Amino acid sequence: MTGDSLAITDRIKAPNPVKTLIGVLLPIIILTLPPNLDRDRNFYLYYIMLVWIGLSIVTCIFILINALRKEGQLQWGTDSLIIRKERISASGIKVIYIDGPLVGILPAGKRIVPVNLCFRFTEDTAAVRKRLMYWAEENEIRLKYKRFVRWL
Repeated sequence: MTGDSLAITDRIKAPNPVKTLIGVLLPIIILTLPPNLDRDRNFYLYYIMLVWIGLSIVTCIFILINALRKEGQLQWGTDSLIIRKERISASGIKVIYIDGPLVGILPAGKRIVPVNLCFRFTEDTAAVRKRLMYWAEENEIRLKYKRFVRWL
């Protein structure tokens, strides 16, 4: 562990999927509402619609599986974090986003926050957020309080 103490552990959970599910389910509903799309007259449009609905259903299943994932742990080190058994060094973090209850850690060299680095705290959120602020300040990592792009 190279002198990195990992004594403090906090519980984390996947983000609430309601907004994302609405964003994925709404196009499915809109696409299924048009009156009979004749397969013979609109050949390409019909199959594009079927593919889109299929991809949307697969996306919904992925979102639900992620939301039902059991709680994970965030372990605090002096110069690294372990999030769900994945170690991330402070030098490998570009920025930490905070959007209400959501926290997203953007790794260096990435443009979108990965699914496994987007989470919300489950216990004593005020104290954990202060710990996050102090940890980021000690390791010279920027905190941004705004919406961020993340994978589903």
